[in-house]
Amino acid sequence: MKILITGDKGFVGAETAKILTGHEVIGYDLMDGYDICDFAQLEGVVAGHKPDRILHLAAVARFADADANPKLAFETNVVGTGNVAAASKKYHIPVVYASTGSVYMPIKQEPPITEEFKTTGNSVYGCTKNIGEKYIEQCNPHIILRYAHLYGAEKRMHGLIGGYLDRINRGLAPTLYGGKQSNDFTYILDVAEANKCALEAPWDKWNQAYNIGTGEELTAEDAGQIVCDLTGYKGEVNKVKGREVDPQRFAFDCSKAENMLGFKAKYDFRKGLDHMFKEIKKE
Repeated sequence: MKILITGDKGFVGAETAKILTGHEVIGYDLMDGYDICDFAQLEGVVAGHKPDRILHLAAVARFADADANPKLAFETNVVGTGNVAAASKKYHIPVVYASTGSVYMPIKQEPPITEEFKTTGNSVYGCTKNIGEKYIEQCNPHIILRYAHLYGAEKRMHGLIGGYLDRINRGLAPTLYGGKQSNDFTYILDVAEANKCALEAPWDKWNQAYNIGTGEELTAEDAGQIVCDLTGYKGEVNKVKGREVDPQRFAFDCSKAENMLGFKAKYDFRKGLDHMFKEIKKE
């Protein structure tokens, strides 16, 4: 099977490509001069290679980057995704779209979050990804994967993990924002496996959205303590007021992906973080 991956050089794309053994991967990444915002260029590659599937990962994928340049986030996450959808429909190619749990924000129902929860987004990133979903829904067949909070060696200096590691590595006490708010921390190897499951799914599993996470709900305080445990840090933690952008509870129900795609995360947070630290030591 030929699989065109937009954003194949990125955090998720690179790990996914590694496990697509037996398939031919066609890369389409801005680092190689391929821009999803250029429909003529995209269509040319699709028409030339005639892929059997498109895995659409290319995006402005960080909250801070989207906030800093909302125009670029709109052009990439909305216009670019519209181009992918248009090419998919024109050449009748099934598309798997990497979305985000941020489309569920603000969460107004009681978690755990199912795929039936309302999607809107309350950030530049979340809103643009939600609009991207609307374009992808016009493709037949399609699969939408809503990732939980991703982490891995390449992304180690972002988010809670990055904040703790940065300060611990500099001999400073880590800072905990709030502490009781929860999240689903999902390791990159599990996300790559979910992408593979979607791309290889039988046709009766398509035209659906799936939550991709561990189903493990961890508070920021507990997640931070695991970082401290695995790094051997035994000092104090500075606790400050939580950020308003963080939901009080982010807990994924991932049973649909398990039942329909056969995907179940292999790494809880402690196991994933331990594997991540071992990978960093190899660098």
